[in-house]
Amino acid sequence: MLPKYKLTRIKSRDNQGAIITIEGVVALLLLLILSLAALVYHLIRIQYSEAVDFSLDWNLFLSWIPLLVAYGARVHSRAFPKQYPVTIFLSIVWLLFFPNAPYMITDLIHLSVDYGSNKTWHDAIMLYYYAQVSLINGLISMYWIHHTWIYVFGPKTGHILLFFSLPLAGYGIFLGRIGRWNSWDILHNPFELMEAVVSGIHERTAILLSTEFALLLGVLYLVLWVLLKFRLQRSAP
Repeated sequence: MLPKYKLTRIKSRDNQGAIITIEGVVALLLLLILSLAALVYHLIRIQYSEAVDFSLDWNLFLSWIPLLVAYGARVHSRAFPKQYPVTIFLSIVWLLFFPNAPYMITDLIHLSVDYGSNKTWHDAIMLYYYAQVSLINGLISMYWIHHTWIYVFGPKTGHILLFFSLPLAGYGIFLGRIGRWNSWDILHNPFELMEAVVSGIHERTAILLSTEFALLLGVLYLVLWVLLKFRLQRSAP
């Protein structure tokens, strides 16, 4: 007879009142190690031939901004849960920079196909690794900012904010890849950027990228949420 299992919710340690937790610090250190490993891949490529595109390193760096902002919002919300303006400000900054994390998936277009070249296979692994690390940064940042919203504004509002952030991230990727805009343009060219945002809403590619990236991020985040929140536990006979 097969053993029976049940899905058990893992008790969160966030309720213990800790402002800075060892789990958060360890997560940042592990992600830093992953990012440094990505740079090693690029250094090997430079020694072997030449750099693929130094924007890879810059985009990887940009994926750290929403991660650190989300971590800062998480720490601040636990220290000062009633300071709503600060949480709102950090949430806006996070949303502006968050598309930089999943954006690196689109950097796979840099891959040139030559099945007989070892350089092709190195580039394939390297580009995927960059995209994967950047995406992990984004998903962890989403987890932290989501918990911050729940902690400060309540579960219902937190889930609603998360839901709308997904297609907005996809639209941000469209603006970055197709429109060649970046997060800094909100300061440098705010009026031109706003015009591009409004004019691009009805474009077919914008709708496609917004929808498909929202689905991709939503599914991946759901998996992450379940893995972190639940575990299979063998039922007592």
